[in-house]
Amino acid sequence: MKRKNDFLSQYDVVNLNDLASDISDYYFPDSQIDPIVLAERKKISYSFGNYSDAFDGLLECSNRNFHIYINIDKLGHAYSERARFTFGHELGHYFIDDHRNALLKGLSPSHCSLTGFKSRNRAERQADFFASCLLMPELRFRKYCSNKKFEFRIIQELAKKFGTSISATALRFCSIGSHPIMVVYAYENNIKWYWSSNDFPFKFLKFGKDKLPEDTVAGEYFNLGRKFKNTQKVFAMDWFNVWKDSQAEKPFYEHCLMNNKHTFSIIWED
Repeated sequence: MKRKNDFLSQYDVVNLNDLASDISDYYFPDSQIDPIVLAERKKISYSFGNYSDAFDGLLECSNRNFHIYINIDKLGHAYSERARFTFGHELGHYFIDDHRNALLKGLSPSHCSLTGFKSRNRAERQADFFASCLLMPELRFRKYCSNKKFEFRIIQELAKKFGTSISATALRFCSIGSHPIMVVYAYENNIKWYWSSNDFPFKFLKFGKDKLPEDTVAGEYFNLGRKFKNTQKVFAMDWFNVWKDSQAEKPFYEHCLMNNKHTFSIIWED
C-alpha cells in the first residue's frame, strides 16, 4: 500500500502545477479547458480509435511531428471525462521538456500510457499530474472552493465545472482545495493507494494494513454487502491509527463510491 503523495517530488508538484496552470490560463482564460483545441493550436494531430486493451493513450513522434492516439475502447467517447484526462496526459508528455526532447531525439519510445495514476513510472506520474493541473487550473479551482463548507456536493460541482471525473477532482482537491480531505482507493477489499491533504489530521491508515478496516463504509460494502448512496458518519478509530483515547471517537464523514470490485472513499471532518 502506498501513499500517492510519495510518488512525486515537491519539485515536480510545484513546477508541473505552474506549467500546466499557465498553459490553461493562456489558451483558455475564461472557459473550460479543451485538450483537443489545445492540440490543434500546437499543431499536434490526433485520432480516436479502437485499440482494445493496448493503452489508454499514446504520444508518437515521427519526423519531428507529434500525434496523439486515444483509445475509445477503454475511455468511451471523445469528450468523456476519462478521454479528456488521457488527452491531457498525452499533452503532458509533449509540454514537459524532458519527455518531448527524449521523443524528438529518439531516446525514448512512443509513450504508451495507462492513465489515472495507475503507473509507478515517474514520467507517467508526471504526465498524470500535469493533466490534473491542466484541466483544473489552480487559481480557478481555489476560487470556486473558497468560502464554502465542504461536503461531497462540492466535489460533484467541481467535476461538472471542469469536465473531470469525481476521482480526479477529489485528488486535485487534496492538493489545493479549501478543506483537508483524504481519499482511499480499494480493489476487492484491499487498499491500493491513498492520498491526503497536507493538513489532514491523520497521515496513516489503521494499523498500516492493506485490507480495508471493517467498520468503514467501504469495508462494510465488501464484508457485509451494504451499499450507501449518501455520506455516512464514521469515527477516527474506524479509519486511522489513533494513539490517544481522546481522539478515538472524533467524528469524520465518509462518502464512498462503489462499483463492483472497486471503492473510492472521500473522508473529512467538519
